[in-house]
Amino acid sequence: GMAKTGLKPFVVIYSTFTQRAFDQLFQEVSLQGLPVRICMDRAGLVGGDGAVHHGFLDISFMRSLPGMVLIAVYDEPTLQAALKFMSDYQAGPSAVRYPRDSVPIPSYLDKVEPFRLGKAVKLAGGHDVAILAYGFPVNASLKARELLADAGISAAVYDARFAKPVDIELLRSLIKSHTPIVTVEDHATIGGFGTCVLEACNEKGLPTHRIKRLGLPDRFIRQDSRGNQLKEVGLDSESIARSTQHLLEKIAAPSRA
Repeated sequence: GMAKTGLKPFVVIYSTFTQRAFDQLFQEVSLQGLPVRICMDRAGLVGGDGAVHHGFLDISFMRSLPGMVLIAVYDEPTLQAALKFMSDYQAGPSAVRYPRDSVPIPSYLDKVEPFRLGKAVKLAGGHDVAILAYGFPVNASLKARELLADAGISAAVYDARFAKPVDIELLRSLIKSHTPIVTVEDHATIGGFGTCVLEACNEKGLPTHRIKRLGLPDRFIRQDSRGNQLKEVGLDSESIARSTQHLLEKIAAPSRA
């Protein structure tokens, strides 16, 4: 109702609680094309709250809603920039996700670029592999880049920003240059950001054999510290670096008959 009268409603809610509002998102928001803005706290792993509160499904169920725009941020400046984009975006509903975690200080960029629909931002250059991180895993990915550099691997890191729509022009450019791609997300790999990337490439006829997805496995993650949980599922900086290195080794290995 607020959106229909010209106001700009922002709904602040846990990722897991958004699951309970799915029918309202469908009937009252998406079906009517209303610019309601969803801000999802507790996206990803949540530490001691355990499996019942992990926000690992929001991308997979919200991306199915026609007209929905899905955003993720990795620090306070990018959250502010995302909220500005959402405030200005009137074409339909939008949602931003952020975790239960400490705010990274300082920001990696002196000036945050404004959000543009479906556009990623390069945070660090590299020529051996591209890491496309969606949301908070940007922080671990930048640390993983330093570890890879110590191993002689030059990795570019991108703030993916959007899961719907993904930056297909970036993907096309990377794939045409034969650059391996690693997607990283604090969400289930089933139906998540990496899946969005694979589907977008498939729709455009782009090969995907050099794309590796990192995310949450198809099982529940039990109580522990968030740091230990991220390590358990391979989303800490050391694991991201190791998985990236394994991808490059696999690509470089001679094919077997």
